[in-house]
Amino acid sequence: MSHPPLGNLHTFISAIAEHHPPTLSFLNPQFTDLYVWREAARAKALELLRYAPPPVQPDPQVTEVVDKGDYVREKVSFASAPWARVPAYVLIPKGLGAPAPAIVALHDHGGYYVHGKEKLVETERESPHLVAYRQSGYGGRAFADALVRRGYVVIVIDAFYWGERRLDLQQAPPELVKEMQRRAQFKTGVAGVNETYSLLEELVMRHIVAAGATWMGILAHDDRASVDYLISRPEVDHERIGCVGLSMGAMRTNWLFGTDLRIKVAVSAGWMTDWRELMPEHIARHSWAQYVPGLTGWLELSDVAAMGMPGALMVQQCAQDALFPLAGMQHTCDRLAALYDKAGLRERFAYRFYDAPHQFNAEMQEEAFAWLDRWLK
Repeated sequence: MSHPPLGNLHTFISAIAEHHPPTLSFLNPQFTDLYVWREAARAKALELLRYAPPPVQPDPQVTEVVDKGDYVREKVSFASAPWARVPAYVLIPKGLGAPAPAIVALHDHGGYYVHGKEKLVETERESPHLVAYRQSGYGGRAFADALVRRGYVVIVIDAFYWGERRLDLQQAPPELVKEMQRRAQFKTGVAGVNETYSLLEELVMRHIVAAGATWMGILAHDDRASVDYLISRPEVDHERIGCVGLSMGAMRTNWLFGTDLRIKVAVSAGWMTDWRELMPEHIARHSWAQYVPGLTGWLELSDVAAMGMPGALMVQQCAQDALFPLAGMQHTCDRLAALYDKAGLRERFAYRFYDAPHQFNAEMQEEAFAWLDRWLK
């Protein structure tokens, strides 16, 4: 007989969850008007994210332009806050005769911090570690490149704490680095660095919370800032913008779709399970970056995604995914279907389970791209 990870404390904490149902869910009978509910739910969600920097102009800076034959890859940075600039790749199809639809492609967590945007974008000098990572998680494809070849302008940023925005260990206190290296058993190279960053997540989260914010709030704000930058470009049709991501990229997709009305369609692959469904066995398997304190007393994750209605949402789940309980994944998809049903928008929601472990393989990508095409082209 298995025991919950928190043993005798599980009953106490489960009682808290039962005492705090999501009072702002659209499924509650007092909500009948989608748009009135959406305004109230979005306001509460943004409040809980606890990160709202003063507005800034994107002030883009282009540092590299590479001709890829049928498209152009730009390396840019743009402002997301008075104190922050975000590095990104922007992929632009050649031969555009009119503004094109655009996609915000959102990279995953994967315990792989050394790279962020490069997980989704092919570059000229790729490490064997990155190639192997992409093979296991993405069917060997840099899927942002596949999207630009379908006629989309695509942006991929480095999320906070990944890629160019990761912690610079050379600037960290020596005693901290030494302790993390000890815990990581003095591993070196990409694997050792990734393990060190993983061990430091809790410390980073403590500092973010002490500063009055949430990690998810930072991620979601920067993803919305990506849309701000996209619509500043003449190549982009402001009315045809979508987003897609795997794993933490799917969690970012859920929040971007739910909190930015400019996103018309989304594909969430491998992270659509309500938080209550993760208790008691799966909570510890997820990153500090994805927790929003107090959320489930107001909204479940499925409610957050449903805030994107009337936008179109596809959810892709992996039936062999060890990060989530299978029944919980199914229940959350059924709950989303009920949310779309109540809004009279059932044709704008779809989900599918794949007989695969945690990944966004070529088959999943092709179905995701077809969903994006349906609603943006």
